[in-house]
Amino acid sequence: MKKILSLILVMIAFSLPSIAEETDANSSLKLLNLEVRRKNNHPSKVHRAPMRIPTEAYYDEESRTINICYNGDTDGEVYLYLNENMVGYDSEINTSFPISSSGLYRIEIITESWIAHGEIQL
Repeated sequence: MKKILSLILVMIAFSLPSIAEETDANSSLKLLNLEVRRKNNHPSKVHRAPMRIPTEAYYDEESRTINICYNGDTDGEVYLYLNENMVGYDSEINTSFPISSSGLYRIEIITESWIAHGEIQL
């Protein structure tokens, strides 16, 4: 039993540096926290966990773009705002927006059943 436990610990020790290297390689990416909610906001007395939608938004410093990645089958639209002015739109959720100036960027993803919001200061 001790040998098996020792073997597992050695395997974990060798895998940790490779995981750390992978995260350092993508250090030019800044993840945007997306808040997702159901579109129909009927008040409910039941407390539910937040929606988990397979959507990510991040800013890539090297290419100076905001990228939205969605792994699902729902259609939707993406709006990009800079200091409350709309500066980008796409009718597909999986999209990229070039960034040319600094300011507060806000992303809004709207589908038939859910809405996601996120912000990043650049």
